[in-house]
Amino acid sequence: MPARYDVVVVGAGIMGVASAYHLQNENPGKKILVVDRYGGAGQGNTGRSNAMFRNTFSSSDNQVLADSSIDFYLHVQKELKVDVGLQEIGYLWLMNETQLSKSKPFLRRMEGNGIATTLYGKEDLKRLVPGMAAGFADDETKVMGLPPVDGGVFGPKCGRLDPDRLVRFYAGEFARAGGEFAFGSEVKRLMVGPSEPLGIEGEPLVWQETRVEGVSLAGSSQTDVLADMVVLAGGAWLNELLEPIGVDGHVKAKKRQLFSVRAEGSKLERLLHTPGFNQLGLLPLVILPKAGVHFKPVSEEECFWVACEDEMNRPYIDLPEHDLDRYRAERLYYERGIYPVLTSYFPAFRGSKLKAMWAGLYAYNTLDNLPFAFRTGNLIVVGGDSGSGIMKGDALGRAVGALYSEEDEAVLYGGRAYRTSKLGFERRDVEREEWVI
Repeated sequence: MPARYDVVVVGAGIMGVASAYHLQNENPGKKILVVDRYGGAGQGNTGRSNAMFRNTFSSSDNQVLADSSIDFYLHVQKELKVDVGLQEIGYLWLMNETQLSKSKPFLRRMEGNGIATTLYGKEDLKRLVPGMAAGFADDETKVMGLPPVDGGVFGPKCGRLDPDRLVRFYAGEFARAGGEFAFGSEVKRLMVGPSEPLGIEGEPLVWQETRVEGVSLAGSSQTDVLADMVVLAGGAWLNELLEPIGVDGHVKAKKRQLFSVRAEGSKLERLLHTPGFNQLGLLPLVILPKAGVHFKPVSEEECFWVACEDEMNRPYIDLPEHDLDRYRAERLYYERGIYPVLTSYFPAFRGSKLKAMWAGLYAYNTLDNLPFAFRTGNLIVVGGDSGSGIMKGDALGRAVGALYSEEDEAVLYGGRAYRTSKLGFERRDVEREEWVI
């Protein structure tokens, strides 16, 4: 006989485990199962994440979703005494005059919504950031079209955390509350049937009301799991399960790459430990004015993680491979693309050695660069986090809980109410994000 649950959550990344955690806490009598193809929680794209968080967005929706999630993570680490590796190192955007001018309306909106930022001038940055080049006169930088650094915007309630530790917190609390996991079990398909079976061949027929009956598993389980509610938190793989049943997954994936550069024993060591921005005495995550190149300090590894959010000429992937190791980081992408930009603004990176490199997938909602959460019948879908699943994961988990209980509003951490219909598509009402790295 097929197993039966009240809720089956597909996906044990940050979206899945945060949703399961809140569902189990809010419905302690329910039997809830989380299914994932990997051997443990957070072993897909969540584990390959840059794992940064920020509340500095142009969209008021992104601001409240991220800010409340950050507050919960701070609560977990500071009050519950669970170390999730959270470091408030801050974000520092380096900009030219044009970029600063375009950012001023966003900064005013942030100020009005209680999001703190600090505006730095060029001379402030030259004093605070050792070895930063603010302007250029050589032919190479002219060919690359590198703009000067005329100022910067600093977000203090931003930083990094450890995705594995965060996922383990949610997964552990979910399991302690009675939740179950089925790891190493891949969902082959969603099972669709009639809401009221009549025993007629070919059901469900066009005139019958339909529902998702559960999931059909491959892997170690190789069975069907029936459920009163199915929650899909499949990230980049949503289309694979939704399109066969005629539901739009609203997701397009792109490969993203990370490069670890050794700082120990080089000029980069001084840059890594830059005082003046945070209590840890570390350089913030720095976003350069050109090409989306950015880097962050990883002090425990004595290195920097470097990335670039390339858009044009980076193809979308509608149906990604299951094996993420198929998506490899490209050394030439770093050496010919990122490195010349990075070393022009920060010469200390010249001659630096790559320590490691890896790749993963972003799951974009290309409509407005905001995540979504919607319910259709007994199916809830959450995703489209566009690389910001960590920073909004808790708020989205609470939104899933509200959708399950058919509440109009999700109560985010700290007591802020957020209307769940804003995140759906029938009555979507969100501000498009414009301040994208």
